[in-house]
Amino acid sequence: MDLYETIHHRRSHRFYQPDLPSREVLERVIDAGLWAPSGMNLQAWEITVMAGKVRDEFVELVGQATKFLIPELQKAGVPEKGQDMVMKFFKNLGGAPAVIAVTITKGRDANETMVNIQSGAALMQNLLLAAEAEGLGTCWMTGANFLEDAILKFLGKTDKQLLAISPIGYSAKEPPVPPRKGREVRWLGF
Repeated sequence: MDLYETIHHRRSHRFYQPDLPSREVLERVIDAGLWAPSGMNLQAWEITVMAGKVRDEFVELVGQATKFLIPELQKAGVPEKGQDMVMKFFKNLGGAPAVIAVTITKGRDANETMVNIQSGAALMQNLLLAAEAEGLGTCWMTGANFLEDAILKFLGKTDKQLLAISPIGYSAKEPPVPPRKGREVRWLGF
């Protein structure tokens, strides 16, 4: 699959097969993430990959985020059916056999914080695209950030900032193609 195909084919997966991808495949995905561009080359990120009992304990913790998410979904006008889907997904992260957590170094000031967030976001995008190229599904999740302090404590990284998490595994159901919103692209000087 070429880069453009990978970008256009990547989706947020919410249903996974129970089979754990091989360590070699996961290492390739992680390595691709680590090759992301990084502001000032700080590479101020850390990745935690969880499977087995640790993954189960982590998923149980993350499931508690729904008490914060549901009011946000209601405020956003998400229908009850959509809210129910979120509740079910957060209960076991779609059955994904592994979960990746990305943490970043807290910046010393607002500028460094933004640099670290943007660099971490580039790492996440690389991870998602590499996973797609390997035939794996992922779902970039920021809803878990409602539980940032508890998650950081679980990970033993209380001095960091939680960027996002993603379940990862072989998809059990191909997600539909989401509509793309029209956005202005300005071309100046052409």
